[in-house]
Amino acid sequence: MLALDHRPRELHWYHAGPMLFGDLGTSRLYVLGLAFFFTRHASFFHIVFVNILLVLVGACYLVICRKYPDGGGVYSSARTASRALAVVGGLMLCADYTVTAAMSCLDAFRYLGINGDMLGIRLDLLCTLGAIGLIGGLNWFGPRGMGRAALVVAALTVLFTLIIAAFAIPHLHHMRVELPVRERYSGAAWSEAWVGFTEIVLALSGIEAIANMTGIMVAPVRQTSRRSILPVLCEVVVLNIVLAAAMNALPDAKLIDPEGNALGTDDMMNVLGTAYVGPFFSLIGSFVFGALLLSAVNTAITDLIAIQYMMGRDGEVPSFLCRLNRHGVPGYALAIAMLVPALLLLVFPDLTQLAGLYSVGVVAAITINLFCTGCTRQFQLQRWERWMLCSVGVLMACILMTLLWNKPAARVFSLAVLNLGLSARLLTLSGKSVVGPWLRLGLQVISGFFFVGTLLITFLVPVESWTAFFVSAAGTSLLVYLGQFVSAHIPLTVEQPALENLDGDYEPASTFLVAASRSSNFIDEVMADALGQRAGVLVLTVKELSIPMRGAHSQHPITEDPIALAIFTKALASARILGVPLKVVYLAGGSVVDRIIQTAVTEKASRIYLQLTRRDRLKRFFQGDVAGPVAERMPAEMELVIRA
Repeated sequence: MLALDHRPRELHWYHAGPMLFGDLGTSRLYVLGLAFFFTRHASFFHIVFVNILLVLVGACYLVICRKYPDGGGVYSSARTASRALAVVGGLMLCADYTVTAAMSCLDAFRYLGINGDMLGIRLDLLCTLGAIGLIGGLNWFGPRGMGRAALVVAALTVLFTLIIAAFAIPHLHHMRVELPVRERYSGAAWSEAWVGFTEIVLALSGIEAIANMTGIMVAPVRQTSRRSILPVLCEVVVLNIVLAAAMNALPDAKLIDPEGNALGTDDMMNVLGTAYVGPFFSLIGSFVFGALLLSAVNTAITDLIAIQYMMGRDGEVPSFLCRLNRHGVPGYALAIAMLVPALLLLVFPDLTQLAGLYSVGVVAAITINLFCTGCTRQFQLQRWERWMLCSVGVLMACILMTLLWNKPAARVFSLAVLNLGLSARLLTLSGKSVVGPWLRLGLQVISGFFFVGTLLITFLVPVESWTAFFVSAAGTSLLVYLGQFVSAHIPLTVEQPALENLDGDYEPASTFLVAASRSSNFIDEVMADALGQRAGVLVLTVKELSIPMRGAHSQHPITEDPIALAIFTKALASARILGVPLKVVYLAGGSVVDRIIQTAVTEKASRIYLQLTRRDRLKRFFQGDVAGPVAERMPAEMELVIRA
C-alpha cells in the first residue's frame, strides 16, 4: 500500500528555543516603554506581575506540550471538544499574528530613528508598509535562510541586552518605585492597578506557537519542549525585571518631557543603552533591535500563513487559502497575511493604539487552550496539573474580559476577525453539505450578509457602541450554531483507494531509491537498472511546503497532488511491464534532503537515484540544490546516481 505523509520530526530544542525568543525576547523592546507610558513608576511592579503570569503560562504549556505530542496549539487541542471552538481559537491567533506583524514592524523603524514625513505621510509608516511588502515578497519564494539570520540576530540581541543590564546594575540603588495601589482600601485604586496590569500583558503568543510545533519536535517531545521553553523563560523573566529596575532608576528628565509625556515609549532599550553604556553603543544596538523586530514580523507573517493553511486543509475555510504556488507557499494566504497588517497600520498608525489590540487575540486563544486541556478526559492529568491549568485559565479569562471592557477598539477588531472568519467557514461548509439547494442558497446568503455587515459595522459604527458589540456577538453565536448545523450534514469523506505496491517477479536482493520530482523516462531507466541487478525500486516523492507544519489534523492527500500521481502511475506501469518489485512513498513537508536520507536509511537502500530539476536561479538562490547535501550526508555504503 502507499506510504503516506508521516510528519517529519526534525525540530530540535535549539531550533524551537530561538523561535520562542523571537516573540518573548522581542516583546521587551516595546513592553518596557509601554509599561512606563501606562503606569509610570509603578511599572516595575506591573512588569514583575506580568513575568509571574508568564511563568505560570509557561508551566501550563509544559503540560500541554507533553500531553499533545502531535500538536498542542489551541486549534489542535480545542478540536477534542468542538471543531467550532478550535476555529474560534485559530481565528483569535490570526488576530494576534496580524497585530504582532504591524506593531513589530512599526517599532522596528522607531528604533532605527526613522522620523519626519513625505507627502504628508509619516516616513516611519511608509517604511513600515514597504517592509511588510518586502518581507511578504521574500516569503513568496519560501526562503529558508531567514531562520538562520533570525538566530544570529537573536543571539546578538541577548548579548546587547546583557551588556545594558551589566552596566545598569551598579545604578539600581537609584531606582524609584511606586506601589501599584496607593490606597489599600479603595476599590477604584485596585481596579486601576488591575487595568494597568492588563495593559501590558503582551508577548504570550510565542508559547502558543511552540505548542503548535510539538508535532514536528524530535522525540521525546516532553524533553524537547522543556529544553525549548525553560531557558527562554529564565532569560526573559530575569532580564525583564533587571531592565524594569534600570528604567525606573533613570532620572525623570530622561523618562518624561517638560509637558509630562512619557519618553521612550517606542524605543526604551535605546534610552537605556544611551544612559548606561553610551550613545555609540545605543546606535549599534538600535540596528540589532530593529533587525530583531523585523525578524518578528517575518515570523508573524509565516505563522499567519500557517494557521490559514491549516484551517484550509481541514476544510474549515475556503480551500483557495491552501493553494500552493510553485515554491510551496500558499499564495492567497500570503496575500492576506500582508494586506491585513498593512490595513491595520493605516487605521491604527500609533504603537500605543496597536498595543491595545494586541493582547485580546492571544489571551483568548490561551484561555481556550488552558480550559480545553484542563477539562478534557481523554488523558490522565495529575490533580495539581488540572487545578493549575484551570486556575490560570480563570485568570486569563478575567484578563480577557477586562481587555474587552476597557479596549473598545480591541473588542471591535477581535469580533471583526472572528465574524469574517466564521462567515467564510459557513460559506465553505454549506458548499460541501447535502442540504437542499434552497437551504444551501439561504445559508450562503446569510454568510455573505454577515460578511458585509461585519465590514460595515467595523468601519462605520463608533467603536464605543455597546449596541454594535452585542449585535456582533449575537451574530457570532448564530454563525457558530449554523456552522455546527451544516457540519452535521456533510457526508464523511470517502477515502480514495491507495495505489498498490507490486511484489514483482523475483525476490529483490537490494533496494534502489528514486527521488522523483516529475514524471519522465528517468523512471524507466531506473527500472531497467533494477531488473538487470535483480533489485527492488522505491519511488519517493516529497511535496515541498515552505511553511511550518502546524497542528495534528492537517493532512496532505495525494489525490490533490497531480504531479505525484503522475510519477507513481508511470512507475507502476513501468514496474508492471518489467516485473520489478515496487514500493511508492509520498511525504509532505520537512526538509527534502532529510526526507530522502531518512527514507534511504529506513529502507536500507543500496543506491539513491536523484532526478535533477531545471530550477530557475532565484529559486536556486533561496532553496539551494538537493544533490550536494544528499551526497555529503548519505551513508558511505550507499551509491549515488544523478540524472537529469
